[in-house]
Amino acid sequence: MRQGTFVGRQPIVDREECVVGYELLYRASATAAFAEIEDVGQAVLRVIVNTFASLGMDAVLGEGDGFFNVNRDVLLSDAIEALPRERVVIELLEGVDVDETIIRRFESLHEAGFRLALDDWVVDDPRAALLPWADVVKVDLPAIPPKALRRVARELRRAEVVLLAEKVETREEFEACRAMGFDRFQGYFFARPIVLEGVDLDPGRAALIQLIQQIGGQAETSVIAESFKQDADLGLNLLRLVNTAGQATRVRLESIESAIQHLGLQQLGRWITILLYAQGHADAARSPLLATAAHRGRLMELIVGHAAGGSNVGSERERAFLVGMLSLADALLGRHIDDLVGELRLCDEVGRALTHREGVLGGLLAFAEAIEGYQLDKLEPELEHYQLDFESLQILDNDSHAWVHGMLRSGLRSSAG
Repeated sequence: MRQGTFVGRQPIVDREECVVGYELLYRASATAAFAEIEDVGQAVLRVIVNTFASLGMDAVLGEGDGFFNVNRDVLLSDAIEALPRERVVIELLEGVDVDETIIRRFESLHEAGFRLALDDWVVDDPRAALLPWADVVKVDLPAIPPKALRRVARELRRAEVVLLAEKVETREEFEACRAMGFDRFQGYFFARPIVLEGVDLDPGRAALIQLIQQIGGQAETSVIAESFKQDADLGLNLLRLVNTAGQATRVRLESIESAIQHLGLQQLGRWITILLYAQGHADAARSPLLATAAHRGRLMELIVGHAAGGSNVGSERERAFLVGMLSLADALLGRHIDDLVGELRLCDEVGRALTHREGVLGGLLAFAEAIEGYQLDKLEPELEHYQLDFESLQILDNDSHAWVHGMLRSGLRSSAG
């Protein structure tokens, strides 16, 4: 099995919790607990350049920016100039000794139009000499005593940099940092949203759940159409989806029934699940919850197809996508996943995967979650089972991100509401 550098992404959000970029995370080997940039050196840059060249910036990052770590050697290398300066933020790691060479390099990259960040900022950080050319400072929350955080934030605001709070784990931390004037936020709180108990469903989401029930139960097209007719916004969204959800040409539709027939129940069910996450979000295309769920579902679907080696596994792929998408529905809707499985009338295989990570789909869901957490020690034992190595896994992960960003651009800006 070939080894390779695995590239992961963690979302960076703004004060409204909308995704504005991704930090690109690296692992040099399956046993690396942290990014071993010192060991891979310019290979890190080659991975980035190759990824961007093969997929394109929009596919990798959507409309956001790409943050990536560099050490001293990479910062001073000529390969930096190969990166698209309008879309990347060069993030200098902590621990780099600041001397005249580093200062001159920071100044020259700044003047050349590159955006620069200082990673893992702490109290009395020795990189303070670089602040005049820094655009972003990432403050390492666990490394700063709570009583000192406000002072650090105040000092950095005077430097007129974008303040980014790292390792945000809870809603309380997010709200506290926002009150202190932080502009950007990153951490597991946004990747693993908390469950809010007792949230009432608004009418739009209730209608979407009803549609998922009907589609899962193979209801007649006329019954499904009636649900759309009872919600004018959903009916309009359906017509938009038919003409944007991967259709090669626009079609003339005579009725809601014809739109449903044209899209097909499987594709309709997929888009209804996506809309469930988008419903009521002011900017659904930048929702971290939607992006994470859609990526998880698409990646699981692609892994099933890859493992099958071209065999006809359409229904298995659809179930894998559904499990991935619904695995965050408890956080979205504020209900225990056991209750949601019953509400949505999901089949036993899908239900056990969601509630207990059991069965083939449950194992695949756990595998996808390990990928998101960059837990490579948990991934390596499972790679062979899915006929994967790190290089092929990276390709599927990239394809999933490309699909998510394309999906968000094509349909949800006009259909969420």
